[in-house]
Amino acid sequence: MTPTSNPFPEPIFIGGFGRSGTHAIGPLVAADPRYHLVATEARFHAVQGGLPDLLDGRTTLESFLEGCRGAWWKRGFMRPQGLHRLVQRDELEAAIEAFRADYAGDPWEASRLLVRRVIDPGAAREGKPSWVELTGRSVIYAPTLLRLFPRARFINMVRDGRAIAGGHVKKIDMTDDPMHALAKWERMVRASHEGIRAVPEDAALVVHLDDLVARDREATFGRIVEFLEVEDDAPMRRWFEKKISADRAHVGQWRERMPPPEARRVDRRYRKMIRELHRDGIWWAPAPEDDGLRVGPLRIPTSVRP
Repeated sequence: MTPTSNPFPEPIFIGGFGRSGTHAIGPLVAADPRYHLVATEARFHAVQGGLPDLLDGRTTLESFLEGCRGAWWKRGFMRPQGLHRLVQRDELEAAIEAFRADYAGDPWEASRLLVRRVIDPGAAREGKPSWVELTGRSVIYAPTLLRLFPRARFINMVRDGRAIAGGHVKKIDMTDDPMHALAKWERMVRASHEGIRAVPEDAALVVHLDDLVARDREATFGRIVEFLEVEDDAPMRRWFEKKISADRAHVGQWRERMPPPEARRVDRRYRKMIRELHRDGIWWAPAPEDDGLRVGPLRIPTSVRP
């Protein structure tokens, strides 16, 4: 497969902060016959110290290759994830040696081929012409990835930050402090915004998880189909109706995941955060669904508007 062999959008990179719905929309996109769902977050192409940093001179070739053989090869609790799920060790070494030999002459082409050599084989085994990949920070690195893959498209999954904060509490490799999770969510939103606005408008799509699963299902599904230039959406439709639901996404249940005083503190901080994000032009940061404050029989709206 060559980088320009397919006339449709490809590859597809889905990004977003942890628990924002990347692993919900990935299989939905992969229901289309054109796309293979990459079995693990490849990461080496869209994390700190990865390919974009190498191409921009922010890391060295040797440091990058050390990451390919180490941190990105096996990772996670009991180390179940990583590049070892995509290629055998000897295949990775062959790809690395070809990359090393070609990098000085044409770093961009060498980088493109390295990604292809690692990820394309999984798609080929399924008989699919391209793939969809779920490394969360890929939207941040969209400008570099779009230069590597001119037909690439980026879906930025976003979710109410309070749900993110609640979802991270007491999870393995995460935090017990919801305010810390909320602060990390804000940093990710701001970095993703910089990535989105640095690529053409038709290259990136923002999808709110709550809209996809509950609040605006049909319109959101339609936007995804249109963005991917899908001619026959029946396979995606079947997956959507069978697998995508509000119950699975736990919409609106973030308050149940923390004590009431902590939930109120998170809510106050989130509302202030959203006002600041909207003021800074990040229109897609999800405003809270607002019931307002009640004082006797009166309800005082506190909605956050951009």
